Amino acid sequence: MERIPTYVPHLDGILNGGLPRNSTLLISGVPGSGKTILVSQIVYGNATPQDKALVITTVSEPMARLIRFAQGFSFFDLDKVGTAVVYEDIGPMLLKGNGEKGLDRVAELVLKHQPSLLVVDSFKAIHDVSESEAELRRALYRLAATLATMPCTTLLVGEYGADEMVTVPEMAIVDGIIELSNRPVGLRDYRCLRVRKLRGSDYLSGKHTFRITSDGITIFPRFVTPPAPAVYTASRERVPTGIAGLDELLHGGLLRGTTALVAGDPGAGKTVTSLHFLLNGARRGEPGTHISFQEDPNQLAQIARNFGFDVETLQEQGLVDMFYTSPVELDVDEHMLQIVEVVERVGARRVVIDSIGDFEAGARWDGDRFFNYVYSLVQWFKNRGITALLTYEVGQMFGSGLTLTGRGVSHIADNVILIRYVPAESEIRRAITVLSARGSSHSNEVREYLITEETGPRVGGPISGAFSVLET
Repeated sequence: MERIPTYVPHLDGILNGGLPRNSTLLISGVPGSGKTILVSQIVYGNATPQDKALVITTVSEPMARLIRFAQGFSFFDLDKVGTAVVYEDIGPMLLKGNGEKGLDRVAELVLKHQPSLLVVDSFKAIHDVSESEAELRRALYRLAATLATMPCTTLLVGEYGADEMVTVPEMAIVDGIIELSNRPVGLRDYRCLRVRKLRGSDYLSGKHTFRITSDGITIFPRFVTPPAPAVYTASRERVPTGIAGLDELLHGGLLRGTTALVAGDPGAGKTVTSLHFLLNGARRGEPGTHISFQEDPNQLAQIARNFGFDVETLQEQGLVDMFYTSPVELDVDEHMLQIVEVVERVGARRVVIDSIGDFEAGARWDGDRFFNYVYSLVQWFKNRGITALLTYEVGQMFGSGLTLTGRGVSHIADNVILIRYVPAESEIRRAITVLSARGSSHSNEVREYLITEETGPRVGGPISGAFSVLET
């Protein structure tokens, strides 16, 4: 099926190549969801004097206002107005007559201008002023017959609710439905795009978040794993953490290409442990990426400096990339595109994410999104032979069980390392143990975990009273 590009970043990928040429699609959504911006971006990207775009406005989107608002975006090109992009306003006629006559007028304008791309905004307004559903259907079929004889791709814009998707007569003539939504969650609005239907074509299903800026709409496709896992040979190579005593507990280190979850109490040493894993690897010539949310690169560089690491020099050598995102504005799918970019830029062999708990805030609009995202992320690392450390802050781990959003860690991480505070006589000490290491032997001991600026983190001897580590 021949396609036309949308000029909306990542939308062509979701549509499996772009809009099917000469099809009729409905762009639906609540008021303010971005429908008009989306179609305007498509129009100005495609329209040329040879392949004109005809934009027909109705009572809800007067022509003057539509053009005025479009001027605020970088994709708008004033030189195209009247030559490549032709505007026609049928609003006054609709207010005097009815929707059936409006549809006949649309057909007349299409025959007059012979566009390659047609937009009717808002098509729902024509439906709302129609006097008879039977006559509206007849007018719709006449319009569909006209469009079928022409090389024209049509976008019908309207504020259709979910219940109307199966009842209104417009649905009988469309080949595809793209739905936009805008949902407030906490302090943020989550804008999503979803393809409801695309006749004769595959597409990436599900909700895809998007952002509106002065450049228009940018979509962030839902990050998914391939339907079948990539074929690779599991490595038996050990990746040493470089932390004294920890590699001994792991019987030589983590297996190459596996993911370890470093879980534990607040302040128990998860960040220091993961940072040493990354920077010790960089010293060995293995590039790494550090992805953080709570502590920015300046803070992390200072922490590393306290332990004798020169992060700035390692960055200049292309061995380390420190990537920070505020958890307040985090969108997990947008963030994934950035993770892929920084990991591929440095050619990372080790990755640290501190912490995956912050992903939960970026996935609050979808209850299952957190688990699905982390699972897909781990599989992406595994397919590329990247060894990753994910930190996660937990409270009561045993009794209620170590879980992520109600699902076991064993579904996500290959290795689980637990760091907790334990009382020992009159002191509070750190304890470390390896809970699991899939496909590998490991020590089951609970050992003391010591962190000083002079020696860095290191594993000490068996710690008395270790049974308290396993209590709720």
